[in-house]
Amino acid sequence: MKRALLLIWILTAAVAVQAQSQLVFNEAIPVSFLIKQEAAANSSQVNSNKLIQLLTEGGTTASKTGGRPSRKPEFVVRLEQQSRIARAGDQLQLKVQLQQIGVNGDVHYRGFDMGNVLLPEQAKMTVRLLNGQQKEVKRYSLPILNLKQNGIVALETSVPDTANSQGYTLKVEGLELVYTQADVQELEGQISLIKDYYAADATLNKMLQDVVLIKHYDVDRIKQQDERLHDMEEMLDKLQGKRFSDKLSLNQYDPQRYTAKANQLNQLLKERRKAVNHTLATLDQQFYNRGISLMARNNLAAASTYFVKSLEVNPRFAPAHLQLARLDFMSGNLQEAAGRTRDILTQMRVDPETQQMALGLAHDIYSSFMAEGHAHNGGGDYRSAVAAYADARALCSTLGGLRCNMPALNDGEGRAVYGYYRSMVEEGKHFLSRGDLAQAEQLAAEAYTFQRQYDYLLHDAPEAAELQGQVKYQYYVQHIDKGRQAMKSRDYRNALEQFESALALEQGNTFQPVRELGGLLQQAAKPVLLSQLAEGYTLAMNNRLSDARAVASSAENMRARYALERDKEVQGKYIELRDRIFTQECLNVQADYDRHYQNAQALVREKKFIAADQAYQAAINAAGTKATCTIATFTAEDGIATIAEAAAYQRILEEANRMVATGRYTDAIQRYNAAEQHYLNKSIARFGLNHISLYNFAQAQSKLAFTATVVDHFTSIHQEKAALQLLTNLLNNGYAKGKTKKVQQQLGIQLAILDVNAGRTETANVLAASYTQGDKKLKHLGKAYEKERKKLAKG
Repeated sequence: MKRALLLIWILTAAVAVQAQSQLVFNEAIPVSFLIKQEAAANSSQVNSNKLIQLLTEGGTTASKTGGRPSRKPEFVVRLEQQSRIARAGDQLQLKVQLQQIGVNGDVHYRGFDMGNVLLPEQAKMTVRLLNGQQKEVKRYSLPILNLKQNGIVALETSVPDTANSQGYTLKVEGLELVYTQADVQELEGQISLIKDYYAADATLNKMLQDVVLIKHYDVDRIKQQDERLHDMEEMLDKLQGKRFSDKLSLNQYDPQRYTAKANQLNQLLKERRKAVNHTLATLDQQFYNRGISLMARNNLAAASTYFVKSLEVNPRFAPAHLQLARLDFMSGNLQEAAGRTRDILTQMRVDPETQQMALGLAHDIYSSFMAEGHAHNGGGDYRSAVAAYADARALCSTLGGLRCNMPALNDGEGRAVYGYYRSMVEEGKHFLSRGDLAQAEQLAAEAYTFQRQYDYLLHDAPEAAELQGQVKYQYYVQHIDKGRQAMKSRDYRNALEQFESALALEQGNTFQPVRELGGLLQQAAKPVLLSQLAEGYTLAMNNRLSDARAVASSAENMRARYALERDKEVQGKYIELRDRIFTQECLNVQADYDRHYQNAQALVREKKFIAADQAYQAAINAAGTKATCTIATFTAEDGIATIAEAAAYQRILEEANRMVATGRYTDAIQRYNAAEQHYLNKSIARFGLNHISLYNFAQAQSKLAFTATVVDHFTSIHQEKAALQLLTNLLNNGYAKGKTKKVQQQLGIQLAILDVNAGRTETANVLAASYTQGDKKLKHLGKAYEKERKKLAKG
């Protein structure tokens, strides 16, 4: 309600003002400017010449349909210049407008009206207010004006009417249109847009021709068709992104029917996309249908190709698997057909019709396997018969809905298995009779493995085991013969290996053994054992004790294995090896002892008594590793006793240093003082060691906090001068003076008491200055000193 009342009040006021104003002057003058190629006198002319040149190069015409002039293009900018003066009381209201601005002439570029683009961006002029005598009352030199197609207000102002004259007029002078570089760029952009429009139209025409070539039913090249369609869709999106309809106002003028073509192409692309997407979504079915069609025309190879393509799209498409299995069956590839059919019925979800067809095919495959088995049995090819019956049994055991004639299968398989088993054994016997033990052994093993595989048919068959026993016995006898021949040529190691192989066969089988084998083993083992003992002795002499011990252990096992423990020659060589190993071990222990002892002696000379003590102990420990050697250790023990006090002194110093490092400063001072007492009481100087005073020890430390603790210590034991000097050095090294306030005050008090007791008569400030040496960092000491002196003086 308030807003409505306010609006009514504003309108009433406006009517009142209008009623009170009187029109004094009103003039509208049409103005035109011819824009053509001329010598450049200013930047505006330079830019207008550029516009003319651009229009010339583009073949600009005077109308949409043509009519290109032989001269260079020219165009006229027309506008209406309206001037108005109104009197409102004692004020003159001045207003100058430029309106009805337009361009005509050679302004059509390839059919498009460029008039709006050829409007100048700016204008400038001067306005004079004249009285009735045509004398100038006021002049307005207007700044650069930005022109707009719907007109602009160039001047709107009020001046006082002092003369109350009736003949006021407004005169516009020097009206000039100004073309700028922005005008040139705008025209260039519009020309470029029009060129893009015609290029886009050519692209649309080409795409309208190409889109009809996209065949959604061409399943062999559907991916290429999809890619071409995708490219066209992207190109149309790109063209639509240029927004020609908006920028060129194609709803008013569209010489190439671009908008209609774009809409037509968009509709065609949508239709093709829908069809192609449907083909892609059902591509497995499309390939399958093509395969069925080719199969009906008996073109089996091509049909197989399309079924494979169907599975490449959808690997679990059961109907395609079924047709490939059928083709395999028709071409005699029963294994492949059985595998595919088994996969269909056990690993895929299939419809009832496909399941029934797969079961029918499985029965045909089963029947073919059975027929093959029967045929191979009849021809004596039992190995192939076994494989055929195995394939038939595998189908029956994995496919629950398959009906199999199990009695016929069991009977045929039984005859095939036993026939194949018997043929392997007979062939093995043949090779055994020819002395080819390797082939006979291989066939016996194969027969035995086959028997275990078909245990339900060959459980009690003895032939394979008998053949294996005969082959092993021949190997057994062969090893003994080879061993005897090696014994004759004194190749005892080879003989022992042969006899051991024979013994292994004898222990693992039940055939009649050769009684002489035990004696032969002992005869071959003794020379080998003696050779090993001699080798071990050489190793011990060369100090290769680990190898020598390994030889001795092996020899001990051989003595027990071949019953040579009581053989005197073997016993003597074994004892020699054992004694040599012991002797060498003792020599090594003595060498270790001597090495550690010599190291300890060198460390003593370097005054490293802690390390020397450890080296002496290492020597004693080395001797203890082999107590049976009874190595004398008194030299190391004497060495430990000799340096014990020096080592204890150095250990106390090490403890003090560790305490400093871990921040245990008070404990460190106590340990250092203990080291000093030990040094003096035990006369450690006789070891060539020099003791550093606590003052110098603290001075040399990098930890200033420890030095500060030593200052406190010296102060507490009334070594004031040492405390003062160490405190001064501490502060000079950057230690915070605030942390020393208490010790400075205590030290100042103690120095004051000392001076009073000594009877020194100098003034307190003079003596305090002698201690602080003017160092501001010791101001707490000076103040405490002077305060204590005053206190003592009063006392």
